Amino acid sequence: MRKRFSSLLLMGGIAYSLSVPGAFSVVAQEATPPVKASPGENSPTQKAPVESTDKTTPAPQPLPGPEKLLNGGNFWDHWKYFSEEEKEENRNVTWKVVSGGKDQPSILICSGKPYGYIRTQKSYENFQFSMEWMYPNDPNANSGILLFTTEPEKVWPKAFQVQLHRPEVGNVFPTPGSGAKSANTLSPATPLNLPVGKWHKCVLTCRQGTISVMINGVKLGEVNGCDPSKGAIALQSEGSEIHFRNLVVEILPPEPAPQKEPVAQQKGNDS
Repeated sequence: MRKRFSSLLLMGGIAYSLSVPGAFSVVAQEATPPVKASPGENSPTQKAPVESTDKTTPAPQPLPGPEKLLNGGNFWDHWKYFSEEEKEENRNVTWKVVSGGKDQPSILICSGKPYGYIRTQKSYENFQFSMEWMYPNDPNANSGILLFTTEPEKVWPKAFQVQLHRPEVGNVFPTPGSGAKSANTLSPATPLNLPVGKWHKCVLTCRQGTISVMINGVKLGEVNGCDPSKGAIALQSEGSEIHFRNLVVEILPPEPAPQKEPVAQQKGNDS
């Protein structure tokens, strides 16, 4: 008897059954089922979302440059006049801007009468105010700088006075009866030598309620805990002629918060 045998031929994913002798038959091969991903497992063709590592802090806004309060355009664009005795139209009599001469800054002359002040149109909080002043002829000349000045307008407003009265220059205190208050005051132990007819320089640094005073390059001290700690800058008309020049205010960044020292961890005793 003749033996018959068959074989399978796989072509193109289809299995062909070949019998000998004779024809062959086609047998469909079942496709391999896709492998299902386990729950929570990513598909081979999908990528897990990548968390952004860009956590850059936005850059701080640049601070404005120094602001000139005397030579920067119209004087009254920067200042507001107040007096309990005279009207606004007489401000140019008490406060007069004149030329300082060739290659010299303009000079603001205060007649000292009537009593009152000019204050900046803007309010300031963290800033440095610098200026020069001169007593033209009176050894007992009187004036002052008011910091953190707030309303209501009156003589004298709620503020902190930096004394320019020649025998007491550098004293700093809340204006009497105004309601302003601070943790301390400043009274230099020795009167400063400030000759009449000569320019002197004052630099006041105000930051977070602290006023630091420097006159002619010498730091006199600080007043802390000022309330209010924000307001206008004012110059007093207080009975004596006094001259001012180079009035400049510059905004300062607040001081960064102090960083806490890391606490050392104590090791337990080995038993």
